[in-house]
Amino acid sequence: MDLENNIWAILNGGYKIPFDASIPLKQLFLTNDNRLIESIFTELWDNLHHQGNLGLASYFSVPHLVKICIDKKSLDWNYIGLCLVIEICRPLNNNPLLPIELEKSYFNALNELEDYLLTNFKNIKEKTTFRLTLSLFAILNGQRDLGNAIQQLDEDVIQEFLSSF
Repeated sequence: MDLENNIWAILNGGYKIPFDASIPLKQLFLTNDNRLIESIFTELWDNLHHQGNLGLASYFSVPHLVKICIDKKSLDWNYIGLCLVIEICRPLNNNPLLPIELEKSYFNALNELEDYLLTNFKNIKEKTTFRLTLSLFAILNGQRDLGNAIQQLDEDVIQEFLSSF
């Protein structure tokens, strides 16, 4: 759905209240200022996902996040992580069903993100980006539990996990 569509204003986010994600998505598309990008992602993380809860704004944002990521040739973990969390939570917690009219663009976007990350895999140097990329690969290839586990394994958890062996 186009970011100019008025329907964005009534789509619910993760708090199950309307969140117009088109505004920060347009800002994200237009800026290269790292501080502003960080602020936009804070807003998107805070409003598109809350304790496993999603809204339709979350789903409709995924194709735009992927497009912006690829257009900017970015390997910022936020693009991957936000798309990943939305996909992990999509079937959980009584979240809304993915609208039929969105299914094709949603899943195509995730596949485009996967292709982009595969093409750029050797360029991923940042640990969080690398971990989230591996998690996304697992989930998109039918290994949801493995992908979710990888997503949870940040540096502190890895060390704790490894110390038990």
